[in-house]
Amino acid sequence: MKLMAGTAMGKDNKQRILFGAVTVFTLVFFYAFMYSDILITTSFGVNFWDVLFSGDIFRFYEVCHSDVDTAAYHIFNTPDYDFLIYIIFAIWNLPLWIARKAVHVNIWESALAIAWAKTIILVFTALTVRALTNICKTLSVDEQGRKDAVLLFLTSSILFMSVFVTSQYDIIYLFFMLKAFDNYLKGDMRRFTAWMAVAVPVKSLAVFLFPALLLYKEKNVLRICLHTAALFLPWLLLQFLFPMGDGNGGNLDNILVIFGQKLVFRKLEIPIFLLAIIVLYIACYALKAPQDEKKAGINSVRIAFLSYALFFILCSTNPYWYILLLPFQCILTVLNADRKYLNTILETITSICYVGMYVWLIPWCFDVKLVRSTYVAKLFGLRENTTDNSLEILHTVLPSVYDMAESRAAAYLFMVFLAGNIVYVALNFMRCENIALRNTDTPKYLYAIRYAIGIGVCMFPMMAYIF
Repeated sequence: MKLMAGTAMGKDNKQRILFGAVTVFTLVFFYAFMYSDILITTSFGVNFWDVLFSGDIFRFYEVCHSDVDTAAYHIFNTPDYDFLIYIIFAIWNLPLWIARKAVHVNIWESALAIAWAKTIILVFTALTVRALTNICKTLSVDEQGRKDAVLLFLTSSILFMSVFVTSQYDIIYLFFMLKAFDNYLKGDMRRFTAWMAVAVPVKSLAVFLFPALLLYKEKNVLRICLHTAALFLPWLLLQFLFPMGDGNGGNLDNILVIFGQKLVFRKLEIPIFLLAIIVLYIACYALKAPQDEKKAGINSVRIAFLSYALFFILCSTNPYWYILLLPFQCILTVLNADRKYLNTILETITSICYVGMYVWLIPWCFDVKLVRSTYVAKLFGLRENTTDNSLEILHTVLPSVYDMAESRAAAYLFMVFLAGNIVYVALNFMRCENIALRNTDTPKYLYAIRYAIGIGVCMFPMMAYIF
């Protein structure tokens, strides 16, 4: 017995050491990158306090400017998001404002200040993981399934690209969306609408989760109108109190991407996404939710997944927005436990293709500037004579391969991404009996491979810095 206890304790210690080592290694990469978007919003968050104490808070969009001045970025512009995101960043970055005012710290030259600014993403990632776990509990997913959902989320290339490399804060309103979805599954429509009413003013892309789910559960037209009015009331109030000027883009600019891809029919240009999403909304209203809570829950996850899958397949989007779809894909994967292994393989392939596609389409999101504002440049220098991005390395080392791939790579990667998602939908929305790898447990080494691929995503800007 003592020998067995000692063996178990030794195994636990090894697991703790491994977990600690992986955590430290992960944080090293997390803090190695800083994209311009979060620097700009951090600047507005810090300067928020100057505007507040000057008494001009209701003229925020007129008088507030960013003052980003790092080794990589020099940005002076006006705010163009809704007011709530600046409140969140102002609260988080109050210590930076105090440090600037009290001891005259140059926050743009301080690696510690830059790290603090990015830590808000880390905090909301942790909150999102917790919300994801709670949703799985609400759906009666067993402990192993919950662990798999979390591991799927944390090892996805999408997370590494969105949170690590491009330092995007879509994870903030994703947390509010998942809180809303959890309450929806519990049948609390008031709290569902309340949490969504917080998410939408942070960024308007959150709104795509709301209509289909509401129409699936609520058939009374008056109550549908009341929930919709409650959803937009906080946003309208903030718009009224803190009006944007003509030079401010505003949150609604994100929504305009839905009009990009069009179907021409009898000289009429019909936005494909709007057509598809209207079909989904009509279907959700026409369908009656089953009395069985488990079946209703699975259908709700499918609806949430489809709401964003259609968006990313049919619209021209930014790559880091894809993280909005990821939790619902993770949940759907563990709900269909008999095909979990195959679903994990599909998510791995499609996420790699999606990231790879955007490395070609928007290489500036993966360039060396991301490294020059962080501790890496403080330790090893700016290395301003390095290549701008990893595509330039390919062009230098293998010019013939680069020339061949330049006009084809993005299209082929999107083709595989689209095909993989079509198969994923078929596997998880239809009854599939004769499928490969059915009832096969997901091997642990697959998560290790996914993690290694995620670190590989981080290497795109790092390679440009090194070479």
